[in-house]
Amino acid sequence: MKRIAFVVGTLAIIGAVLAIVFVLSGESALLTHPKGIIAQSELDLIITNIHLMLIVVVPTLILLYAIAWKYRAKNRKAKYDPEQSHGRSAELILWIIPSVVIAVMSVKTWNAAHELDPYRPLKSEVKPLIIQVMALDWKWLFIYPEQGIASLNFVQFPDSTPIQLALSADGSPMNSFWLPQLSGQIYCMTGMTTPLHIMADGPGEYTGRAAEINGDGYADMTFVAKSTSQADFEDWVASVKESPLQLTERIYSELAQPSKNNPIALYSYVENNLFHTIVMKYMHPTPTP
Repeated sequence: MKRIAFVVGTLAIIGAVLAIVFVLSGESALLTHPKGIIAQSELDLIITNIHLMLIVVVPTLILLYAIAWKYRAKNRKAKYDPEQSHGRSAELILWIIPSVVIAVMSVKTWNAAHELDPYRPLKSEVKPLIIQVMALDWKWLFIYPEQGIASLNFVQFPDSTPIQLALSADGSPMNSFWLPQLSGQIYCMTGMTTPLHIMADGPGEYTGRAAEINGDGYADMTFVAKSTSQADFEDWVASVKESPLQLTERIYSELAQPSKNNPIALYSYVENNLFHTIVMKYMHPTPTP
C-alpha cells in the first residue's frame, strides 16, 4: 500500500511539473513569450535567478526526502544520534553555498535593474516615436503629439522603433500600465509624468491592461497594442486623420467621466498641449471657499 502511495505521489509531482511546463509553453502565457527587447531582458533575468535558486532548492529537497525516508519510524537500522556533529566543514558548506548564490543574484539583479530603468532611452539609430498615455476611469487614452492624433483603447506603432511613452492619469489616484510582452508594469499617477521606453521586435498584436485594482471597471480596462511596418503605421496615421472625431477640451472632459467597456475611438485632432494641461491642473488646484 505504501509503495503504491509513493508511486502515486511521485507521478503526481511529475504531472504537476509537466502541467506547469505545458501552461508556460502556451501562447496565453504572455510573460514567457516576449516580443520586445525589454520584456526579453526581464524574462532572461527571471530564468537566470530561477536557475541560481535551484542550485540550493534541488539539493535541499533531495536531502529532505532522503533524511525523512532514512529516519522513518519503521527503519530500525537507522542510528539515532542527536549529539552527532558534522564539523565546521559541513557548517561552512551549508552557509557558503547559499550565501554565494544570493550574492550572485544580487549583483545580476542590481545590474539588470539599472539596465532596464524605464527612464533610460533605448539605443537605436531610429528616431523614437513619442506617445502620451493617459489612464482614465476605466479606459486608456493615447495621444500622438507629433502626429496630432489620438486613440482610445488602441495604440499602434512601427516595429523596431523606440517608443517613448509618457504616462500619467486623470481620475483614479493610481493606475498601472502593463504590456506583458513588451515591458514590465509601471504606475500612472495624477499630477505627474512617468517615462517608459519600449520597442517591438516585429509586427504583432498585443494585449495591454491595468495591473492595479482601481474600481468597478478594472477587469475590463484593457487595450490593444499593434506593431506594424513603418509604411503601415503611416497609412494608419493618415486614416486616423480622416476620422470625424476631434479631441477638444470639452470632448475630453466628457471622455474623462467614469465609464466601462468603451469601444475603440480614433481622433483626427487633439487640442494643443492637452496632455500637459491635464497633468498641470493637479499642480495648481482651484482653491475652495
